[in-house]
Amino acid sequence: MVNKILCSKGISVKKIKVSLVKYDMTKTKNRNRKDMLVDYKSEDAVITQLERIHKGEKVVKLHEVVWDEKQIKEVARLQKIDDNLTFTGVVNFFDIEKGFGFIKADEEMDDLFFHKSACVDGVPYDKDVVQFKISEGPKGFSAIHVKIIERING
Repeated sequence: MVNKILCSKGISVKKIKVSLVKYDMTKTKNRNRKDMLVDYKSEDAVITQLERIHKGEKVVKLHEVVWDEKQIKEVARLQKIDDNLTFTGVVNFFDIEKGFGFIKADEEMDDLFFHKSACVDGVPYDKDVVQFKISEGPKGFSAIHVKIIERING
């Protein structure tokens, strides 16, 4: 899921989705617009975007603004990734001979690849709880700065 979401939207996507807005413009009344993106969650941002869409015509009144709360949570999650904050998860596979493994993140996303060179304090074993950051590499997203929080095996 992290590849699908981040690759399709890009990490830098930070627009907020308005599911529905009902409004009046100076020349037309009782307008509706669905699925509009704005820069931030505020009526001012909605007005700014509507005036861009209507090429400078002024918004007279906003009657209703319905925010897409699910998308807003996703934007917040992407912002967390973009800010390179730490995540936690469980190692669900690690091949010591080949030097790579996969982490099942606590967040809802695909398992993340990691290489032993990304490990801060030794290599984790299967089922170990780890903390990590996410980086985009040549083959997609992977875990970096992998640190063992709780050793389960060994």
